[in-house]
Amino acid sequence: MTPTAIGLILVSALLHAGWNLIGKRTAQTVRFYAWAMGFGMLLFSPLLIRAWPQVSALPVEFWWLLLASGLCQTLYMSGLAKAYSHGNLNIVYPLARALPVLVVPVVIVLVYGQSQLLPRDVIGMGLIMLGSLALPLVRWRDWHWRNYCTPAIGWVLLAAGATAGYSVLDSAAILIMKREGMSAFDAGSSFVVLQAISCLLWMLPLIRWGFGESLRQLPDLGWTMLAGSFIIGTYLLILVSMSMVSEVSYVVALRQISIPLGVVIGVFWLRESMSPPRLQGLGVMLLGLVLVSV
Repeated sequence: MTPTAIGLILVSALLHAGWNLIGKRTAQTVRFYAWAMGFGMLLFSPLLIRAWPQVSALPVEFWWLLLASGLCQTLYMSGLAKAYSHGNLNIVYPLARALPVLVVPVVIVLVYGQSQLLPRDVIGMGLIMLGSLALPLVRWRDWHWRNYCTPAIGWVLLAAGATAGYSVLDSAAILIMKREGMSAFDAGSSFVVLQAISCLLWMLPLIRWGFGESLRQLPDLGWTMLAGSFIIGTYLLILVSMSMVSEVSYVVALRQISIPLGVVIGVFWLRESMSPPRLQGLGVMLLGLVLVSV
């Protein structure tokens, strides 16, 4: 992986942990994420207008991928909002980020029939997943499979599965855009705005008829706008980095550096507890991140 791609992913991780803190601290509703996506879309819309002549010429295959990606993003945001309403940031956030590390390579193999991952990468991803399993624990002797059978974990599984879905779909969409002659930045910057639009098309009816929330109640304007800029900005960096790697699994794994950041934020800003199993689990995850990034 190139130093530029690693740098983009690290900055993205900081922004990602930031908007998850905002979502946990200020609002735990799908409505909040809809407003945030809307503000972020408007803020970055000039980037789509700039590249529109090339975007409008993209094949039909691209638009189907975009529509499916918007659905996955909607499920991800919904799962995350509901998980935060049932659990702590230092449990929900790491699990939601770590689970796709194993899911994405499996999907890649099923879709393409091969993978470019090295044995070292597979070991690192396994360590990331193994470390995440310790996060719900307060004491090791309390371990039981029922610890993972809570409403929060159920919503986390939805968010993680959706993350794997949009990661693979978006990688395929970016490849089409590059194949059609678009630069890495033009492809990433225009796609992130289009994806926000697609997400809102799925999210708005779900909020009204699925969750029974009212869009008329505007969340805190300042925090919502900041979260929206972080949501769109962080994924713009990820999409650009996707065009610089041989397989999206590398990006999905390395961006989990945001996991320890999210846990630290939960402890120092939200006053959430840090048990020995959680601390040890984070250490194992960091080792896995090192193996994937070197």
